[in-house]
Amino acid sequence: MVELGRYCLLACLILCGYGFFASIWGALKGSRAFVRSGENAVLANFGLCFAASWCLVQLLLTDQFQVEYVFGYSSLNQPDIYKFTAFWGGQSGSLLFWALILAFFSAVAVWQNRRRNRDLMPYTTAVLLGTSFFFALLLVYASSPFELLPRAPADGQGLNPLLQNWYMTIHPPMLYLGYICLTVPFAFAMGALISGRLDTTWIPVTRRWGLVAWCFLTFGITLGGMWAYEELGWGGYWAWDPVENASFMPWLVATAFLHSIMITEKKGMLKMWNFSLILLAFLLSIFGTFITRSGVISSVHSFALSNLGPFFVVFLAVITFVGLFWMFYRSAELRSELKMQSFLSREASFLLNNWLFVSICFAVFWGTVFPILSEWATGEKITVSAPFFNQVTAPLWLALLALTGICPLIAWRKATWKNFRRNFVYPVVGGLLTGGTALAVGVRDWWAMLFFSAAGFVLLTVFFEFYKGTRARQAIRPTNAITALIDLTAMNKKRYGGFVIHLGAVAVFVGITASSLFGVEKFFSVQPGGQFSLAGYTLQFDQLLQRDDPEKTVILAPVEVYKGDSLIGKLSPEKHLHHKSNQPQTEVAIRSTITEDLYVVLSDFDQTGAVTFHLYVRPMVMVIWIGVAIMVLGGLFNLIPDRKRATAVVARTREEVRDEEAA
Repeated sequence: MVELGRYCLLACLILCGYGFFASIWGALKGSRAFVRSGENAVLANFGLCFAASWCLVQLLLTDQFQVEYVFGYSSLNQPDIYKFTAFWGGQSGSLLFWALILAFFSAVAVWQNRRRNRDLMPYTTAVLLGTSFFFALLLVYASSPFELLPRAPADGQGLNPLLQNWYMTIHPPMLYLGYICLTVPFAFAMGALISGRLDTTWIPVTRRWGLVAWCFLTFGITLGGMWAYEELGWGGYWAWDPVENASFMPWLVATAFLHSIMITEKKGMLKMWNFSLILLAFLLSIFGTFITRSGVISSVHSFALSNLGPFFVVFLAVITFVGLFWMFYRSAELRSELKMQSFLSREASFLLNNWLFVSICFAVFWGTVFPILSEWATGEKITVSAPFFNQVTAPLWLALLALTGICPLIAWRKATWKNFRRNFVYPVVGGLLTGGTALAVGVRDWWAMLFFSAAGFVLLTVFFEFYKGTRARQAIRPTNAITALIDLTAMNKKRYGGFVIHLGAVAVFVGITASSLFGVEKFFSVQPGGQFSLAGYTLQFDQLLQRDDPEKTVILAPVEVYKGDSLIGKLSPEKHLHHKSNQPQTEVAIRSTITEDLYVVLSDFDQTGAVTFHLYVRPMVMVIWIGVAIMVLGGLFNLIPDRKRATAVVARTREEVRDEEAA
């Protein structure tokens, strides 16, 4: 297995290098044979990556501790599910997983376009293979998962206890899928730039792949927040940790790209923005991988210091140079077909939307890299903590939330007072009423008032868009409101799928605002049989319990939860003492409802049975998770192809095939 895995990776390296040059040579010489050969290299590369990955998984599942990677991330008593997830739990394994998913997405993209976009495909294939070559190079020469130890140990060290959580079986793959999926739209964008095909040919496929990446990133980032919320025991879901930021920055830029490309499709504007944003999104996905795996930052998510840094720096420099060169070379062709006529227009609002997303991304980027830069410059690492990110980004988020309601309603080209009065009076009144209601129920924080008012405004804009569209549909085809609404959304999935995403975003903003500004917490030291209370909850502690599992000792502190005189549930926070790492791990207990979470942490205990609990009450955390689910569902709905568009694509494909055969 070890030798087979090594040879598969070496073959990947050679094959990607060959396919890269074959694709470029085929494009330059007009040789369809070389172009097809390059595409076949993409398909073969996936097969080889799959074989190498299968070898590593088998080594993990069969406890082959003579392999350094297996020894470092698995053990005899480790459950099989975590032996499997150890595949991406360490540095070299996660790089192999990255190479596997990239090879799979590349193969899908090549197969989908085997009869379409033929002018773009040679260069697109070359970019995909060039990226795969980089990761194969890392796996062969810098961080191989198939290195052997001098002698085989009897047992391994095991996976980090913090990673032995069911969220970690799906959170990293979702993030990797999002990261890696950004490679495909980047490759198509570069294919369009290099080939000079800068019409709308490349936009539909790039938008769809970008939306797929956005859905994966949205889901993956949220799963990471849920893991932090349930596993780290600090009562929060987002700490502006450098690795959290590394996944968030590509999401911000990808979101800006998906807004920008709509203007290009409809008006032929913001072409340079599109190429700039997709280049930046891809660079940030590689940058996130760099800071996680190079060891230049300290994080609970990051890996130890390694020798990968120079490889990533060179790769980032090459991609930046190539991307900027071709954008500069084609700059004359990337000029907008139409000029922006007024700042008070939908085009201008989308441009402002992009600037806000990029500004937030820059603030996050600066706060993330500043400790690295300060250490390089002065030898002293200056930490940038959560208050910096919150203070800098809060006004930008507020403006972005307001624009979420403004962009779809404002007129194209130039808005008039009549347009404003017709579209914005009711939503503005709704926003003011929302703020007034918050004030009436006791909210006194100005940031909360502003965010709740903006959320009410956006909610009303979305409602009226669905309402007006449904009424217009009923006027054209008399039917009931539900049927008209279904027909309306089915006819324009991009528009109304976007509105669904906006609804989810409103829920996320409301949940974050409420849970961040109105949560309470307190420590309690309790003897067996004691009670403690917070925010209307009373908890009754009986006594500590202990359970011995094969890989750990579990200390439990069960409590009964009362609200008033009524028993509403039982919770059991835990401490896990892992035998292998001798590392204590907190397992929190959460009673979650849509209005608030009761969050109980077993902080400490002593030999007498006395316990220290850390109790939190966090309002509306569940609303965040529901909002993200709505956003992802809206994105998936957006991906459903329109029947007319699908028919047009088939017809165009057949025409291209006939032209190719005739040539």
